[in-house]
Amino acid sequence: MEDKQLALPFDRLSIVLAFITLAMGFIYFIPPGESVPAGNLFGFIFNFPFDINTLLIGFVSLLSLAGTIWVLQAQPRSQSERQTFWQFLPQCILPVMSVFVFSFALRGMERNNVWWVVYALGSVLFGIILSAEFYAQEINTVRHPLITIGLIGFSHALFLILAVVAKTIPLRSYAIFPLVFLASGFTALRTIYLRLEGQWKLGYAFAVALLCGQVAIGLHYFFLNPVQYGLLLTGALYVLISLACGFMQHLNKRDLIIEPALMLTLTVLIALLFV
Repeated sequence: MEDKQLALPFDRLSIVLAFITLAMGFIYFIPPGESVPAGNLFGFIFNFPFDINTLLIGFVSLLSLAGTIWVLQAQPRSQSERQTFWQFLPQCILPVMSVFVFSFALRGMERNNVWWVVYALGSVLFGIILSAEFYAQEINTVRHPLITIGLIGFSHALFLILAVVAKTIPLRSYAIFPLVFLASGFTALRTIYLRLEGQWKLGYAFAVALLCGQVAIGLHYFFLNPVQYGLLLTGALYVLISLACGFMQHLNKRDLIIEPALMLTLTVLIALLFV
């Protein structure tokens, strides 16, 4: 009965979507920076792509964080318990990540009609993820597995987009590692929480992020196109998360290996289609 009484705050959601889409739209009018500041550390030259686009992406991400918290504060339980900022933070992972990933992708794209398609897709996806997170906080996800499956699917899809864009630009290996480390860490943290029905495992998420970052560096030096790179890296992330959840659930060896093996095989087969 409680689930049926839960209503999405469309007034807050529409305001947040309006601000986010407007802020992301400004990226179109700012051309990609051509000059990249260089730094020298112990004889190694580091190029950091820091420009006004980077500042705008950071601003939009912070704006999405504030907007997400504002929408989540409309939950009946949040209003009754007066939850703090840190209690809302876990639910902000996927909405903020969606805005960051699509802003990052839009930054490096040519300004044409395809740009607007990706822009619209990112805006819609942000609204869907934010709505799903709103309901996921209030309802019992055991009785509503579709929301859990949807959020896990969205998180891996966002990671796939980020990996493909990072390979397309392309980024240097020292820039890919922290980017993949953070993205995979947040994805693992939220996915483990959903799969284990409310358990936060920072240690396992950190281990998954560290291993995934190393896999990203290794794949970076193979002759892979961006789609193959993204698929293999996303498959590796899924396998690592699956193994971590299996260890925490104390599965036997056979049950522990089945899901990762199937996903790894499927990922490799799909990657071969893009040769």
